[in-house]
Amino acid sequence: MNTSTDDITTAKRSLIVNPHFWYIVVLLVLITLHHYDDQTGITIFAVPDRIIGLTRHAIDRMLYLIPIIMGGFYFGSRGGYATMAVALAAMMPRALVISGSQGNAISEMIIVGLIGALLSMRLDYYHKQGEELEVVTERLQTTQRRLHSKVRMSMEQAKQLSVINSFSSILNQSLEIHQVTHISTKMVKEVIQVEIVLVFRLEETTQRLRIMAHEGISEKSVEALDGMKLGEGLCGCVAQTGEPLIIEDIAANEKLCTTTIINEDIKSQLSVPLAAKDKIIGTLCVATRTRRQFKEPEIQLLSALGNLIAIAIENSELNKGRKSAAEQVKLSEKRYRQLFENAHDAIWVQDLSGTITAANEATADIFGYASSELPGTDIKHVLSGQGLKVAKDLQNKLLRGEQTHQPYTQNLIRKDGKEIVLRLTTNLISSNGHASGLQFIGRDITNELRMQENQRFYLEQITKAHEDERLRISRDLHDSTAQNLIAAINQLEDFCHTDQYLPMPKLQALLGLYDQLKDVLQEIRQVSRDLRPSIIDQLGLLPAVEWLVEQQKAEHGLDASLSIKGEERRFSEEQEVTLFRIIQEALRNVVRHAEATEVRVAIVFKETETVVSIIDNGSGFELPESLGELSRLGKLGVDGMMTRTRLVGGTFDMQSSPGEGTAIVIVVPE
Repeated sequence: MNTSTDDITTAKRSLIVNPHFWYIVVLLVLITLHHYDDQTGITIFAVPDRIIGLTRHAIDRMLYLIPIIMGGFYFGSRGGYATMAVALAAMMPRALVISGSQGNAISEMIIVGLIGALLSMRLDYYHKQGEELEVVTERLQTTQRRLHSKVRMSMEQAKQLSVINSFSSILNQSLEIHQVTHISTKMVKEVIQVEIVLVFRLEETTQRLRIMAHEGISEKSVEALDGMKLGEGLCGCVAQTGEPLIIEDIAANEKLCTTTIINEDIKSQLSVPLAAKDKIIGTLCVATRTRRQFKEPEIQLLSALGNLIAIAIENSELNKGRKSAAEQVKLSEKRYRQLFENAHDAIWVQDLSGTITAANEATADIFGYASSELPGTDIKHVLSGQGLKVAKDLQNKLLRGEQTHQPYTQNLIRKDGKEIVLRLTTNLISSNGHASGLQFIGRDITNELRMQENQRFYLEQITKAHEDERLRISRDLHDSTAQNLIAAINQLEDFCHTDQYLPMPKLQALLGLYDQLKDVLQEIRQVSRDLRPSIIDQLGLLPAVEWLVEQQKAEHGLDASLSIKGEERRFSEEQEVTLFRIIQEALRNVVRHAEATEVRVAIVFKETETVVSIIDNGSGFELPESLGELSRLGKLGVDGMMTRTRLVGGTFDMQSSPGEGTAIVIVVPE
């Protein structure tokens, strides 16, 4: 509401101060006075009563069209309508009351009103057309100015682009850093038209600016400016902020007006950053010995040139690194080729279809082929049907990125038909991110496997001989030694009870000897049971292990337990004896060394294997890197358990740490 009132007040004020408004008011007053001169007695100008058939008052009414037209011309249709309303109001008293011929007067008044309205509308239309024309003209002029500005800018940009392209093409001709900076300084000096050009490189380690190239400045000044700290001076500030800086009058800046500046008579200076990959690597500085106001296009051009120099420097360093890397690659390839050719292990490469593409001498010797025959040979020629399936499954796993168990064994057929066994490691070869082949590294373990088999057989025979000897000694102790001792004890007992004349001291000595013989008998029986418990031959492994666990509880006070899971089954006599000996040795170690209070024995029967575990809560110990080193550390019992496990074709694992107890796990395949 207040805004509307203020607008109306403002419009009234602008109307009152408008001279055209007062011209119209004066005309209306004069015409009205003339129209009513016979009533007012005021004559403005003399007019005949009739002119070309029109009465004087009709002419007066026509004169009202002049202010109406002026109102419409100067103030638009609203001004014309307002003036027409005032004119009609001025004519109405004479037409309705004073005139003798009211019909004619009213008709003339209406005609004047209509003509005034039409003229106001027409004038308003022309007025709007004029305003639109002015607006269009102004827009055309603005567009023309912008077009001229853009044309000038395009010409400047075309010039800058031409300079930048020329600059870029020249820099790309050489990739050596000293050539890049030398060419850059000369071109910048020529393009920007300055006397001095400096290219600084920022050292990352020291955070100092080092001069890489210069033009138009003495060597003494170069030495003074070299090594400028980051944030020091104009170039140091640019390197720190990454923004261009301009000093039009260095003399007026006491902080920047150094001795070097004074000696070189430098007046104006412009410095821009050298930026590559969003990283400031230095600055490009130009200076003049006369005062100069650098324009925005020049700043933009120098910034663009600075970026080109930075990219050229980066490319030069990358090219240097590439050359060094290429040399290293060549050297590595040469060394790899030497290793490949001279390796004692077989190394060959084949594509995904199974065709051998490269092989060393060791491969040729193992396969029984000449070196020249292997490239192009299909791997099917040296693999059996089962071997091909193993190779295909492994290749598919590698292609899918799945984990594989390596090294693995593979049976191959030599050219002469002889079958051999290799221990292989297979790796996927990629080219441009795509798998292109496989690399194999293998060693012939045929003789090694035979030696292991012979050793296993030898160990089995030795173990069997040991067990047989244990059994013989156990039976001899039980059937002979123990029986003879029992007879001697009985005879001694009878002698003590039947001889009534023995002195008491001698009798007591004999009774003491009697007790000692009974203890010896008990020890002989214990040794006999330890050598070969009869329960294992009569009932099998599980009852023997139960008896062994109960013995630990009874004799040593251990909290020992046995758990059996799965469907129970019997093993061969040799396997049961071997497993019993392993469990017996493990429990003996718990009693002798572990200082444990609890021990848990578990036997789990699975479909394809049997798992035996012995876990105690004893003191534990630090395991070496390899279990094979335990024998050198005096852990002969563990070494014996490992040997027995290998005899039954199983795997042995031990986990222990100080204060955490010990866990032994034996896995025997079906």
